[in-house]
Amino acid sequence: MLRELVIKDFVIVDSQHLELNDGLVAITGETGTGKSLIIDAISLLKGGRAVEDMIRRDRKSALIEGLFDLSSSPDLIQWLEDNELTGEIPGEVVLSREIHRNGKNRARINGRSVPVGWLKETAAMLIDIYGQREHERFLASENQLNILDDFLDETGKKEREHYRQKYTEWLRIKHELEQLMAGDLSHWTELKFAFQEFEEMGLSPEKINEIEGEFRLLANMQSYCSALDTFFVLMEGNESGEGISTLLSRLTFEVEKIPAEGKFLALNGIVGNLRNIETELQEIASEVAALRSQLDYSTDKIEKLEKSVAEIERLKRKYHCRTTSELIGYRKSIEEKLLEVERQTEKKKQLEEQLKNCQQELLDSGEMLSQHRQKAAEIMKNRLEEELKQLAFTKVKFEVSFNPIPVEQKKFFATGLDNVGFMISLNPGQPIGPVMEVISGGELSRLVLGIKSIALEMKNLPVMIFDEIDQGVGGKTAFWIGEKLKVIASGRQIICVTHLPQIACFADQHLRVDKYTDGQDTWAEISDLQDREMQLQELARMMGGENSTVPALQFAETLMERAGK
Repeated sequence: MLRELVIKDFVIVDSQHLELNDGLVAITGETGTGKSLIIDAISLLKGGRAVEDMIRRDRKSALIEGLFDLSSSPDLIQWLEDNELTGEIPGEVVLSREIHRNGKNRARINGRSVPVGWLKETAAMLIDIYGQREHERFLASENQLNILDDFLDETGKKEREHYRQKYTEWLRIKHELEQLMAGDLSHWTELKFAFQEFEEMGLSPEKINEIEGEFRLLANMQSYCSALDTFFVLMEGNESGEGISTLLSRLTFEVEKIPAEGKFLALNGIVGNLRNIETELQEIASEVAALRSQLDYSTDKIEKLEKSVAEIERLKRKYHCRTTSELIGYRKSIEEKLLEVERQTEKKKQLEEQLKNCQQELLDSGEMLSQHRQKAAEIMKNRLEEELKQLAFTKVKFEVSFNPIPVEQKKFFATGLDNVGFMISLNPGQPIGPVMEVISGGELSRLVLGIKSIALEMKNLPVMIFDEIDQGVGGKTAFWIGEKLKVIASGRQIICVTHLPQIACFADQHLRVDKYTDGQDTWAEISDLQDREMQLQELARMMGGENSTVPALQFAETLMERAGK
């Protein structure tokens, strides 16, 4: 139960400390006084979106704090213990939310800062809020399956969880496969074609370097030939003069004329050295001649070389390579990618097999879940018809229609294989039809209240908040709603914002919201109408305005008596 609620510097509320009772708590007040501010404040404790406009004018921050009794929430007590968030007083929890203009909002559980998600998770085990104008959204076709799932038994809930886990796994495998297909695998043909283009031309990295080297040699061949020819002229001489080898032979010959004896004995060594030099020069000349012969390119060889170079340049342009090194790097990269593609192809086969198995498991689980939902639909039908009879629909007929979703190849939904629709007939002779097509606004309010009251029991929530569920209803219908709210408030807390005295008269606690202004500022105050006379005055005001008339007061008294007060 929500025992205490502190609202400070929130919209038009300065500071308010409310103590709340069990049972039905009615919140009333003139239109525009700010009744729904209380609901908005509690919504923040549920992790609702906080905006700067919620902070009261000229204030730096706003604070919302709620003290909850956990005597009927053993699961939450365990959750707090598991997360080391237990408070000083066992069996209680304080949720708070602080909004600052600088955007640094804070969420706390028992005084400890927590992520807003934790606050939301905690509050979800305590409170359900049903806001005004939510009828259509609540009963929208996409939400009807969620409502039906509240009626699943424990086995059905486990099967739904199993299906969701399988669906998550299926999504993961499908995403991984799509990523794989969108990667190098999708470029396999392109990569293969490019690699074959290099292979067919014999352009390995080594061959490209060789061709480039030869082409550079060819470009400088004339100067190289000229240099080598000059070498032979200097070495062997020509018509202009003798070469080095001839001169060296003559030199040796002249030295040999001197007898190597006595003081000229060293000439033996000198002659030997000259002969060695002569031999080395001959070897050098032979090597140079061999190099010179390599520069004798035939016309055919030059044409082939130029063609290869032209192909290399074409490939550079085609694959956007500025240099030969980049082209060699590109060629190596596609070779590596093709090797990776081979590995990915094997991975693709594994993923496709996993996806196929997972799809079959999803189908099996979805069919099992559908069977559990069929049973839940029967339970919901019986429970809801009973509830609606208490809301004066004595001849109600309710059914859940099942329209299986066609399972196309590789297409599943997180909710399962079912598409359901709520069908209803509220009056004798009225054909059963889609709920949103056959019932009026007032009937819709009672239907929603019937569903919510059942869900409240099934979820074991201690606090349920209705924000103007009475919109569009009046007279007996309003009284029926008030009676029903009183019944479902037994053993828990129902907080209801209402405009109707037929509902407020059933309240175990009656809060009135008033708005004041001094011409410069506006503020709201919340009063706890503990006195019966004050409650009668408020009920009379709700019927006839500020100046309660005697008939209005008498009717208010009648309402209180009908409500057992």
